[in-house]
Amino acid sequence: MVKKATNRRRRLAPDQRIEEILDAAYRLVQNEGMSTLTMNKIALEAGSSKALLYSYFPNLPGLLQKLYEREHKQLQALHLEALNTPYEFEEMVRLTAKIDRQNHFGRLLLLNRLEADASLRKVLAKTDRQGRSDVVNFLSKEITDNFDVPGDIAADAVKLALHYGEKDLLRSVEDQLKQDEIWGAMMVGAMQELEKRYGNRRNKQ
Repeated sequence: MVKKATNRRRRLAPDQRIEEILDAAYRLVQNEGMSTLTMNKIALEAGSSKALLYSYFPNLPGLLQKLYEREHKQLQALHLEALNTPYEFEEMVRLTAKIDRQNHFGRLLLLNRLEADASLRKVLAKTDRQGRSDVVNFLSKEITDNFDVPGDIAADAVKLALHYGEKDLLRSVEDQLKQDEIWGAMMVGAMQELEKRYGNRRNKQ
C-alpha cells in the first residue's frame, strides 16, 4: 500500500527510507505523469532532501528502474499466486483477469507510464520480459495439460489474450497470419461457449 506524504522528517532504517522514496515517486507518476518528474520533486514528496535520494539512487532513471522492478514484482507475485491456486483452469483465468482489472488504474497504469518513457524502455525491457515469460510458460503448460493444443499455439494464445503485444510475438508475415488465425479461433470458441451458456437462457425469457 502506497503511503501518504509527510512533511515531518522521521528516522527510518535504510530499507524503510527507500520504500518511502519509491512510494513518493509512485504517487507523482500516477498523479502527474513522467514529463515533469525530477529528483527534487520526489524528495519534496517524500519529505527528504535531494542529497538523501542520491545517497540511495544514482539518478532519476535508476530510481524509476527500482520502482518499476518493485511494482512489477508485486504484480507478478499476485499473478503467480493465482496461477498456483488449486482451482480449475477457467477459475484460474478468471482470477488473473480480476487481478488485472483491480490493478488497472494502479500498478498497471504506473508500469505502462514507465514503459512508455524512451529513456527507460531498454532498461525495463529485461525485467518485463522475464516476468511475462514466467506467466506465459505457466499458462501455456496449463493449456496443454487441459486441452489438445500444441505448446507454441498455446503460448501465442496466452500472449494475445494478455495483450502482451508485438514485442512478445513473432514478427514475420507468416507468423502474423498465424496469430490472426489463432485470435480468430479464440474468438469463435469464446462465442460458441457464450452461446452454450447464455443462448438458451435468452430464448427462455
